[in-house]
Amino acid sequence: MRLSRSKNAKRNIIVGEIDKVTGIILPFIVRTMILHVMGTKYLGLTSLFYSILQMLNLMEMGFGTAIVYSMYKPIADSDTETVNALLYFYKKIYLVVGTIVALIGVLLIPFLPYLIKDKVPSDINLYFLYLIYLINTCINFFVFPNKKALLAAFQRDDIGAGIHIFTQIVMYIGQAVFIWFVRDYYLYAVMMPVTSVLYSLLVAYRVSKKFPMYRASGKLDEEKVRHIKIQVTGLMIRKLAMLSRNAFDSMFISAYLGLHMTTLYSNYYYILDSVVMVMAVLKTSLAGGVGNSIAMDDEKKNLHDLKNIDFMFMWIGGWCSICLLCLYEPFMKIWVGNKMMLGTTIALMFAVYFYVLKMSDIRTLYSESVGLWWQARYISIFEALTNIVLNWILIKEMGLYGIILATLISYFVFNFLGGAYILFKHYFKSGGLRQYILSHFLYMFITACLGGLTYFICSMIKQDGFLGLILKGLLCVAVPNALYFLLYFKTQKFKDGMRYIKK
Repeated sequence: MRLSRSKNAKRNIIVGEIDKVTGIILPFIVRTMILHVMGTKYLGLTSLFYSILQMLNLMEMGFGTAIVYSMYKPIADSDTETVNALLYFYKKIYLVVGTIVALIGVLLIPFLPYLIKDKVPSDINLYFLYLIYLINTCINFFVFPNKKALLAAFQRDDIGAGIHIFTQIVMYIGQAVFIWFVRDYYLYAVMMPVTSVLYSLLVAYRVSKKFPMYRASGKLDEEKVRHIKIQVTGLMIRKLAMLSRNAFDSMFISAYLGLHMTTLYSNYYYILDSVVMVMAVLKTSLAGGVGNSIAMDDEKKNLHDLKNIDFMFMWIGGWCSICLLCLYEPFMKIWVGNKMMLGTTIALMFAVYFYVLKMSDIRTLYSESVGLWWQARYISIFEALTNIVLNWILIKEMGLYGIILATLISYFVFNFLGGAYILFKHYFKSGGLRQYILSHFLYMFITACLGGLTYFICSMIKQDGFLGLILKGLLCVAVPNALYFLLYFKTQKFKDGMRYIKK
């Protein structure tokens, strides 16, 4: 079965972007309410709990991603029996993993005070609040997790995104009411597991109607199970590297610099992550189509697609980085005020942080579609260890600067350079690695030059407040994109990329 890749990608992007914008604006409003009504320490606790639970999610070990990857081939072959067996295997594994996560989560309760440098708010029971967050995490393992995987494999993320938009609106409206009018942080937290259950039930119902032929039943052959186990091991290691970039960062900041500084850092990271989420829709919308293309098309065609998609993606990623560079400080000044700002250098580092993260996105998409997690296991281990060690060393000498610098070094060396080497060694064997890396250095140089020029032009606007932010925003839209166009419009990559977008 050949999927309608362009149609599905377009549909996923439209609904997915609405989902992400909703998921940025509404929590931003709620986060602002918490800052002004309850204080920074409450958000510091939220950031800490998310970090701990991200570590517990490592127990999932990437089974979901491995199962979705394993579905690409049987879906392309219209092999319903194998898809059903994969769904049943997924269900059983998640029941076991969810139980383990719950048990380890409970065992961590006595150690929570040691992860916080200063005192928690007097009206908060640290352990009870943590249990609410833990329950919310476990719901994802117990309530129809395999149904969500089917949507990803068929490149129909738009269905889940539509349901997610509805449940997000319910959750954030409820949280806003409980924070602003009731001023009860426990009720704010309880809204998360309630809406998580609602989302999972609605997705399960919709998937059962859309794909009635697929039910969790049957048994996988031993060779398929063995292959999944290998992929899962590689994925688990990959997830550890990902956790070291955010979860461990927040834990180091909480332990060494306190909850207040954790909140200030998380405010800046929240803005970066919001832009990451918007761009992630572009990536995830293409995932099912790329997987289907890997299963049905040759290496040469897929390499051509990789270069075209990567070129357009880095144009967008570079533009977003320039926007972050120019708009971080004026936006933070309006949002949280001067007392909660971290300075221009931190804003610059976050803009670079974002760009470096985006450099590997499309390469990662192809690596995951090919299933190269096991082959990249050593690179992932080195990335995680390097980031943790550098966090420990640099936070003592440089504070927050050291945390961001540690991530930049470990991610660029191991994820970007190392990950590209693995993809071209094991899939694009005809070559092209050197050209791929050099093209990214060229994109980086051009973006840096355009970013410096745009920042200089924006700095001439002395107007503060919303008007100043809007004027600088308009410049960030016009200046870099006009210059990108002048530099690229005659290139073959631009012409191929535009054809791809139109299609």
